[in-house]
Amino acid sequence: MEYRELKVNLPKELSDVFYELLDSLQCAGYYEILFDGEAPKEKEQGLIRDNTNIRIYLQTDEVEKELKILIFLKLHAPNNSNSESRIIETRDYEEAYKEYYKPFPIGNKLWVIPTWEKKEPNSIALWEPTGGIPLFINPGVAFGTGHHETTKLILEHLDSLYAEGSFPFASACDVGTGSGILSIGLAKFGVSKIFALDIDPNAVKAAWSNWTENDYPKGFQFRVEESGIDNPKLSNEYYDLAIANITFAVLSQNIRHLAKINAPRIIFSGIITEKKDDFLSLLQSHLPGKLLYSKEWNEWWVLDWQRN
Repeated sequence: MEYRELKVNLPKELSDVFYELLDSLQCAGYYEILFDGEAPKEKEQGLIRDNTNIRIYLQTDEVEKELKILIFLKLHAPNNSNSESRIIETRDYEEAYKEYYKPFPIGNKLWVIPTWEKKEPNSIALWEPTGGIPLFINPGVAFGTGHHETTKLILEHLDSLYAEGSFPFASACDVGTGSGILSIGLAKFGVSKIFALDIDPNAVKAAWSNWTENDYPKGFQFRVEESGIDNPKLSNEYYDLAIANITFAVLSQNIRHLAKINAPRIIFSGIITEKKDDFLSLLQSHLPGKLLYSKEWNEWWVLDWQRN
């Protein structure tokens, strides 16, 4: 199968509204390029550090969607953005991201390992001798490689809670699961019942595929559905914890549905610095409670919210 691949570079402060545009266009998939120090570098390294780099995948005949993306860049970042477009085969995409997606650690225990390297001796040697916890991931075109600040912030926080022994969560929901990496992390920390959802059908496929690549104790339950935050299972069933790695734009638009999630504690990420105070005010208005923990990295925040 062929795809139209767009390589887009734009200012980080525009990423929130740009992701909202991509979601509204219902692209075949997209992911953000972020490299660790040990990962191979692209020629435009300066742009990668200063701006947001995104790979977007459209059907080959979706020229109008590409045009809307280009218009967005022209209107909002005429002098500080660029884009390239090409037609690729599915296998070309798969090989492209395998070149940069290498094993890397998160927190004290976690190691993100590409599924195609899970049995490689060098990869096993990274986590097994020290009792590390491997997350075997193949993101496909779904968000959630583990490189993004928002994903890392949540996993690092979960890792810290696990290390402190304060991880009393038996059930959880993962709203906007992407590749399923956060759900898998929760399961590896002992959460035995997980419900995940995403509006992107590619994410649902990726999350289920990645779930089957990992091992868990018997009795673990994982469900994933293609849906939005209005899914009645979020309000009709109880969860000890909810996690939502979603942009402010989407969360604010769905705040009433968010308030119906039947969980006393919600960990958010996907919130940029300039929207943090607005989001906390929104939470206090619709989900009264208190902030248990927060941490910033490159202007992205993780917020651990305890409801009253």
